[in-house]
Amino acid sequence: MDFETELLRAIMKALPDPVFVITESGYYLEIAGGRDPAYYHDGSYLKGLSLHDVLPEEKADWFLEQIRKTLKQDGLRTVKYSLAGNDVKGLETAPGPDGDIRFEGRIQPLPLTLWGERAVVWAARNITPQHELETKLQQLSETDDLTGIFNRRKFLQQLGRCFRRFKRYDRPAALVIFDIDYFKRINDGFGHSVGDDVLCRLTANCAAQLRQVDSLYRIGGEEFAVLLPETDAGDASRQAERLRQVSAQLRVEPGGEAGRVTISVGVSEFIGMDASIEDLMKRADAALYDAKRNGRNCVMITSENPIR
Repeated sequence: MDFETELLRAIMKALPDPVFVITESGYYLEIAGGRDPAYYHDGSYLKGLSLHDVLPEEKADWFLEQIRKTLKQDGLRTVKYSLAGNDVKGLETAPGPDGDIRFEGRIQPLPLTLWGERAVVWAARNITPQHELETKLQQLSETDDLTGIFNRRKFLQQLGRCFRRFKRYDRPAALVIFDIDYFKRINDGFGHSVGDDVLCRLTANCAAQLRQVDSLYRIGGEEFAVLLPETDAGDASRQAERLRQVSAQLRVEPGGEAGRVTISVGVSEFIGMDASIEDLMKRADAALYDAKRNGRNCVMITSENPIR
């Protein structure tokens, strides 16, 4: 073996990330690098096997699709995906990271055929720490610090998405907006720590009344919104009434009647005449102010009588 060949093999073996040569039909022809068990499982035994030999059918089909797209494009492609050691036959007991690993795969066509087939070089990099940090930062940017529910930013994003689905598919949906009556009195009379506790308890109680497809948001100091997909005005008003009732069970102790917690609620159904989410929100706000003008602690749909 000459020095250049020996050096090349040493370099390939020492690559920090695993590199696979995979044919168009999905066979592993060569595997190098990625031997640190803190980041990767040793997949050297895969050489000569096919994707469908070692992966669940759905995952194998996905990898094969990426290979064929890369060969058709005839250029470098980058993909991101998750794969756990127990997804790959033979790696169940091998040393390596537990659970799903998040990968960035860089796929490059080879300029020659191997065993009569086109092939690609697939370099896989473990980006799990980066992915977890990005996910955490994303969650922080969308979550209210105090209550742990979604914040106004997330509300506007999801309301816009729900509105676009409504416009495209004409499926019913509704928006509920409510705020705590005389919340300033609670803060002034009992202190802000008690006020914060009321916000958290009310949030938990309201969230427990919602379906899995519904979403609760804190969109202001003591103002909240609920997005109700697949819900018409009648069902939305009944759901809003349940929120009003469960909120009215809260008490600030010791406070007696002065420590009673109530909410005023406005309900707005999505309608075809809405040109934007602003139209929808204006109607919900108008219904909320109607509830306040009607004595608070009630649910209003625009132009309808309050429900107590």
